[in-house]
Amino acid sequence: MQTQQVIGRAILSPWIKSLTLAGALPFLVGCALKLGWFSFAGVDADNWLWTYAVVISAFMAGSHWGIALKSADVITLLASNAFALSVFAIALWLRTPLGLTLLIVIFAGQLLVDRRLLALSLASDAYWRLRLQVTGIVCALLATYLLIAVSIP
Repeated sequence: MQTQQVIGRAILSPWIKSLTLAGALPFLVGCALKLGWFSFAGVDADNWLWTYAVVISAFMAGSHWGIALKSADVITLLASNAFALSVFAIALWLRTPLGLTLLIVIFAGQLLVDRRLLALSLASDAYWRLRLQVTGIVCALLATYLLIAVSIP
């Protein structure tokens, strides 16, 4: 049996690691859709990417919200709301190269919230390393999507 590590009171199991990393795959699929390597009926690359980005960012914001409520950390509480509302607004009104750049900044900002949680001992080193890894992958894929978007009309 593999050793499990603790995130606050939750367990960082192999399942959590696998599901977290698998969560980056739809961003890769978005790049492949944008390149025209394949398609899904009724879904274009932009709708795929933006919809999934809103879901993931909202998921992270909700996670931060829950931790902030338990810890009474006002900064994390405000950041979680700011990031959720920012991604919503950008996805609604700014689906442009600038919007994609802001999306990368938001995901990086959410990572900084995780760094804060680590500093406050509200997250483990293992959780931090996992978030650092997956956020790096997601930001790289978003940057790739941005390059594709500005290169292909």
